[in-house]
Amino acid sequence: MTKRFSLLAIALPLAIAASAPLALGQSLANRISAASDRSVQFTYPVRAGVCGDGRTYISTGSGNFYGSFSTNAADQCLTGPVRVVADLADKNVIALRTFVGGSATAETGITNLGTVTSAEAADYLMGVASRADGRVGRDAIFAALLGENVDVTSRLLDIGRDQNRPLETRRAALSGLVRSDSQQLDKIGPALVQIATNESDAQGVRTTALSALSRLDHGAGIQPLVQLAGANLTSWVGREAMTVLARSGDPRARQFLRSTAQRTDLPDEVQAVALRGLGREYVTGQDANLLRSIYPRLSGQRSQEAVLASLSELGGSDNVQWIVGLVRDEKLAPERRRRALQYLTRAGATTPSLLALYDPITDTEMRQALIGVYSRLADKAATDKLVWIARNEQNPTLKRRAISALSRNTDPVIRQALQDIVER
Repeated sequence: MTKRFSLLAIALPLAIAASAPLALGQSLANRISAASDRSVQFTYPVRAGVCGDGRTYISTGSGNFYGSFSTNAADQCLTGPVRVVADLADKNVIALRTFVGGSATAETGITNLGTVTSAEAADYLMGVASRADGRVGRDAIFAALLGENVDVTSRLLDIGRDQNRPLETRRAALSGLVRSDSQQLDKIGPALVQIATNESDAQGVRTTALSALSRLDHGAGIQPLVQLAGANLTSWVGREAMTVLARSGDPRARQFLRSTAQRTDLPDEVQAVALRGLGREYVTGQDANLLRSIYPRLSGQRSQEAVLASLSELGGSDNVQWIVGLVRDEKLAPERRRRALQYLTRAGATTPSLLALYDPITDTEMRQALIGVYSRLADKAATDKLVWIARNEQNPTLKRRAISALSRNTDPVIRQALQDIVER
């Protein structure tokens, strides 16, 4: 009898021990599916460089914030586990909420599954992304990429290529490739090029693929973008690739834009993309000189506008004086001079410099345009100039234009001056 009891006592613990791995070995998906509450929570280790306040925002580094963030909350950005709350309906995930930092205590009515590995979390979340529609798929990808030491490159590519998946989910997958393992760049780059050049795919997805190329680590996507743009300049993918390159400060991108901007064999709209790109946030003084030197030989309106827009955004005395020269140049078509005047005000021209343009110019349409500029300036010097024009201008059209501009001014002094002019 004693012997039999001893065998039973030994057998019971062994049976319990044998069944334990089954419970512990359940997949995260099964554990979530078995939960009795409508919401479940699980946590997992966060990757380096990610922090949050546990409630309203997540920072993934380099000034990238997701959620509601205010500058006075920066000291609350805490590293800590990723916490995902999945809302369920009929065992299906209908919403995902992701937090980093702060307390991992589950709210009332939420089943807390505790901590899982980043690999388990990523496997489950990418499974959700591969099935879910719309925002849930996008949010699942975002949460998966927050995990420590996870590589989901292959699954992101599968979703990105799958034309049966929602566009929002596919774009999230392609954007997520930017944060993938840098050792996979040789695989990611060609895949993004393939998607970008697939004319049977949605343009929104193709644009996202091009954007992702430009943001790959170590500039790995810049040369493929240069090749795409150079070989397809007159096609959609070529123009889009060039537009993406315009947002890059990579020297290879800048050199490509400089070379393309100087070509004389391109359609107006294509050259305009290169010129506009050259003048964006990475523009240098040398680039400004190049843009000014190119302008005289441009015949297309879009290309001309691209140069003027770029230089007016850059501003500076050299560019202001150059645009002033265009406004004064009577050899140019009146329309080009009027467009230059529009950009002159954006370039930071001072009121005195704008007022000095009126008297030397004899063209009626240019003077009308200047009156419009003065009425928008609305400062005392500009208003005084309008009064002077209303009193002294011999051209009745210009005189009426100045009076009309002044009639909107509620200053009693100006109203009296206007009455005196009208009654003369």
